[in-house]
Amino acid sequence: MSTVIGCVALSHSPFWNIAPAPTRDDPGGRFADAVARLQEAIAALAPDAVVVFGPDHARNLFYDCMPPFCIGVERVTGTGDYGTPRGDLPVARRLARDVFDGVTARGFDPAISLDLGVDHGITQVYAKLLPGLDVPLVPVVVNSGCPPLPGFARCADLGRAVGAAITASVGSERVLVVGSGGMSHWPASISAEDPAVTTDWRDFLIHGRSRVAQLEPVRRRRAEELAANAATGRVNPVWDRDVLRRVAVDPDELARLRDADVECAAGPGALELRTWAAAAAAWAGPLAWTHYEPVGAWITGMGIASSITPAGSDDPARKESA
Repeated sequence: MSTVIGCVALSHSPFWNIAPAPTRDDPGGRFADAVARLQEAIAALAPDAVVVFGPDHARNLFYDCMPPFCIGVERVTGTGDYGTPRGDLPVARRLARDVFDGVTARGFDPAISLDLGVDHGITQVYAKLLPGLDVPLVPVVVNSGCPPLPGFARCADLGRAVGAAITASVGSERVLVVGSGGMSHWPASISAEDPAVTTDWRDFLIHGRSRVAQLEPVRRRRAEELAANAATGRVNPVWDRDVLRRVAVDPDELARLRDADVECAAGPGALELRTWAAAAAAWAGPLAWTHYEPVGAWITGMGIASSITPAGSDDPARKESA
């Protein structure tokens, strides 16, 4: 029997890698410092495997066949976008199969991948929390940016099924669960059903699987230009902090979020918090340690909700904010 030993839900952003904070006092510096301390705490916890719930950003999943959930069980490859890991990643294959079989037995119908590509939506937080890239991974892609969008409650139900499948696994791994995404931000649409997208972009979202490598330099160059010009993105720190406050009291608050309310207040990027809902439900315990920094330079409200308290945080219920 395997055991879920902790949970970390945190934001990702391409600009975290493209335009890292030079010091703790620069935009994003306090958030990066909090993650570094969390990384040390996770190393001390020494998990045997990590399950990462995260989205894809039109690099691996397309509208030739778009699933709401997909679990990688055999080969997992990082696309290397925005300075994130490229190439083969270690996979907890037996655990991944047990998770897939377990959630299927519990009424879910996720897609299965024997050769799954994952982008920064999964690999960035994996690398930031486990920089050795040596803890075997189970990636669970949660569709968060385009239909079919499973509701927050449905994502929490999936998380509970993942947690139960981990507990029922034939192995004895000590498993960390991670939710990657959010908080408030307003990225470009990756929905082929969005009437506002251009014809060319819509065609890519349907048929772009063979053109990812060709387009990637363009996507990176645009991000680098934004960073070089010190562009700032819209964030909603009031909403973000309120969500973290409520989650620290009751993680089930994530399951009660509603798409329309979230998108109105915090943008379509905040819909990625459904990955937090899944991870929190898989953990089924408190997420009392939180941290937040609104980082306009990274175009995202950067937040953390964790069951693990880093060194230097003397009160487990203490909340850090910038």
